[in-house]
Amino acid sequence: MNPARKILNALTERASAKLWTQMRSVLDATAVAGSGGVLFFGDSITILGRWEMMFPGLRTANFGIPGETSAHLLQRLEPVIRVRPSKLFLMIGTNDLSRGVTVPEIAGNVAAILQRLRSELPGCRVYLQTALPRNRKYSERLRALNARYTEIARAHGAVLVDLFPLFDDGSGQIRAEFSNDELHLLGPGYLVWRDAIASHVLDA
Repeated sequence: MNPARKILNALTERASAKLWTQMRSVLDATAVAGSGGVLFFGDSITILGRWEMMFPGLRTANFGIPGETSAHLLQRLEPVIRVRPSKLFLMIGTNDLSRGVTVPEIAGNVAAILQRLRSELPGCRVYLQTALPRNRKYSERLRALNARYTEIARAHGAVLVDLFPLFDDGSGQIRAEFSNDELHLLGPGYLVWRDAIASHVLDA
């Protein structure tokens, strides 16, 4: 990582520190031990999902925090483990790429997350979701990262959910009807996501 990127990342961390501290504190304080259910773990793309509305009648927990990276998720596993979900859906990596984190580094963090989840939540079914397409300039790195996710899921007993093709416009960019900023999802995008994972979420 070049020096300019390191400086920019440090400034981003500083600017976001208060929000991250607030949101992590709320999750830590309100995570009820053993409450179970289906847990969604990730960044802003996850937190904007209204999972409780998309899966009514099902106990869900949204552990997304905007702007976070794979390293951040690795650091805040304690309340996730405390909840002891029956299923966990993980999506992470796009913010890492924005900050110049390499694919091997991201893959290493995600492997460490899955390893700990498997060790401490043996009864939890973990679903590793591929990172979504965004601006075309990210497509090569996203495809490389998602290829690594396929290997990581297999190695750590997780189920891979390949969402990337559902959102790809054919050129490696996210389809215009699903995003108005080439990153975050609009409502129709969440419905596609919901339908893609519904059988996993609802399967007893």
